Amino acid sequence: MIIDNGSVILRAIEKTDLPFLQKMINDPGIEKMTVGGCFPVSFDRQERWFENYDQQKELRCMIQLKTGICIGCIMLTDIDWKNRTALLGEKTLASKEDRQENDTWDAMMGFLNYAFNELNLNCVYGTVLEYNYLSRKLALKCGLKEEGILRERIYKNGKFHNLIANSITKDDFIIAYAKYRKERF
Repeated sequence: MIIDNGSVILRAIEKTDLPFLQKMINDPGIEKMTVGGCFPVSFDRQERWFENYDQQKELRCMIQLKTGICIGCIMLTDIDWKNRTALLGEKTLASKEDRQENDTWDAMMGFLNYAFNELNLNCVYGTVLEYNYLSRKLALKCGLKEEGILRERIYKNGKFHNLIANSITKDDFIIAYAKYRKERF
C-alpha cells in the first residue's frame, strides 16, 4: 500500500533506494540538523540493514514526489502496540529545484493520518534539536505540541545541545488535519 497525499507518495523502501538512503545517512548537513549521530555507513552495511529491516517493529517510508523524485524518508519507530505510541522521525535530502511547495507538510500529514487512522495509534512523539528551527516549525504546523526542553542531550560540533520534546495525540491530530485539509485542498 502507498500513502498518496497532496504532492507526495509515501511508499515502501525498495532495494533500489539504498544508494539514496546511504547518501542521506552520510550527509554532513543532515547529521548536523538531526538528533543522534552516526558513523559513516558503507553500502554493504546499508544492504545488511535492509535485509534485516523488520516492518512489524517499525514503519519507514520513502517520501517521493509525484514527479518520481525521492526527497527523503519518514518513519515510526519504537512502536508500542499496547500503549498505542510511536516515535516519529523524518529526513529530507533534495535540492531546491527538486522540491515542491508543501512537500514535507504533505508527507507528515499523510503519515500522521495513516498512523492515527490506520494503525490506530493514540500518541506520536519526537524530539528536535533546539536550533533546528525549520523542523520545529514543521512539527508545530502539523499540530505537534512542544512539551519541554531536554537539556544538553546531544553532542555535536564540540558542544552539547538541547532537544525539544514534542508530541501529538489522535484528538489533537483530528483538529490539525481539518485545518490542513481546509488550507491545502
